Amino acid sequence: MLMHSIQRPSLKMISLWQTGYDNVDLAEADGHGVIVSNVPNYAFDSVAEFTFALALNLMRKVHAADMNLRKGKFDWRYHIGNELMSKTLGVLGTGNMGKRVIQIAHGFNMNVLSNTAHSSPEKAMKLGVKFVDLETLLSESDIVTLHLPLTSKTNHMIGASELARMKPTSILINTARGKIIDEKALVEALRTKKIAGAGLDVFEKEPLSLDSPLLELENVVLTPHIAFLSEESIDECTYICVENVEMFVAGRTQNVVNTRVRAT
Repeated sequence: MLMHSIQRPSLKMISLWQTGYDNVDLAEADGHGVIVSNVPNYAFDSVAEFTFALALNLMRKVHAADMNLRKGKFDWRYHIGNELMSKTLGVLGTGNMGKRVIQIAHGFNMNVLSNTAHSSPEKAMKLGVKFVDLETLLSESDIVTLHLPLTSKTNHMIGASELARMKPTSILINTARGKIIDEKALVEALRTKKIAGAGLDVFEKEPLSLDSPLLELENVVLTPHIAFLSEESIDECTYICVENVEMFVAGRTQNVVNTRVRAT
């Protein structure tokens, strides 16, 4: 938490170089009249592309083939994978990030299911998806990908019972927030092959500990919270972060996350 900085009497505004603001004590900021802004609208393409990088890696067993080749095992029979074409993709969340993922999925001729709190027939037609309940999405999808914010409702949204509903051939992708998944339950599901694999860019506790059981599993691809990280997205994030400050100095505000505080 950014506690000590907030308590400085000269501080008027915090401009976060990121979308998430769970590392800021907003109640403390409110109490000291400090405006907190973030960068909510960036890296859509980067995260969406990375989602499919993880999915393709797992479906085509790229990581396993690479590791075996480095050990001198040059045998294609160990690496028979599956195509993305015509598979069913389950997208949890249809915000800007989820929409980008859906657009790419159509390029693979995928059948797209989605679960969101804001569904409508018009939205389903516009996105080219079928809105279903969570249980249906989990049981029918070949790939489940998460694009939700971390809230009290989404914390451990995917636990043991949800993982049990998934196909044994399915994979789970998380480029959103680590705590949306019950990591202990996921490790068990991967160990017992209740699901085929997982691609994780985020974790319940970051950085990932070297004694994490996830590191012992071969059916998981792990990356250090880099889905957003491209040269293009860094430039975009920096521009908006600086613009937030410029707007504040000019007497206007944008992208404020604690809207009860007014600029002075």
